[in-house]
Amino acid sequence: MDNREERLDVIWNGRELDWIDPGVCREFLRGVGLKYLVNKYFEDGFKKIIEVYKPKKRYVVGLIIPCSYGKPYSQSYIHYFIRKAIADLITKGLVHEIIVTNAGVIPRELDEYWPYCAYDWNPKYETPEIKKLYIEVLAKRLRMYIEKFRDYYRCFAAYLRWDSDSWKAVEIVSRELGIEIPNLAPKEVPRKEVEEMSLNGLYDDVDLVLITPTATTSLRDKLLEIIKQYIE
Repeated sequence: MDNREERLDVIWNGRELDWIDPGVCREFLRGVGLKYLVNKYFEDGFKKIIEVYKPKKRYVVGLIIPCSYGKPYSQSYIHYFIRKAIADLITKGLVHEIIVTNAGVIPRELDEYWPYCAYDWNPKYETPEIKKLYIEVLAKRLRMYIEKFRDYYRCFAAYLRWDSDSWKAVEIVSRELGIEIPNLAPKEVPRKEVEEMSLNGLYDDVDLVLITPTATTSLRDKLLEIIKQYIE
């Protein structure tokens, strides 16, 4: 390899985007089980969030939303439609997105960092035992996040499927901390809208119910109602 080829071999490797140890960047963490729920990487990453991370400003709403198959989350199909509905509320600094997942509780600013951009947890392979552990671990992490950063938010709200384990974890935290965390997702959406968002069956994702026109309109309207309580 001559000098020119060496210069062109690696233009950018993204290693500065390793949240735990900048300059490294490691494996893609794909799987379902305790190993992919509680491991050194996710534990170290969350520990650093609690100890080092600081929200950029004070927000009206800390909006708890699901992760996505596509990574980084912000570039995924699911998050695109959620963000499209509330883009102005995000850019104005009224709403801060907090992603809940097997990998932890992830502020939006970190979604491009490893390990949060390089893992996959497929719910199709969950067992009743692992679902129970997921709820327990997520509730513990979410409680720690809220206790640490609650002064940066006037309130919290969730936008999660009502039958999801993530919502079950949020309910636990809400009860334990004695704070209201409403779920802004509708309990039902028109089946036709879900079919259209699935591209007539080409795209399969249980969270499609969150990105239908009915759901995203409801999300925006409910967020505006909440924000109005605090800024008027």
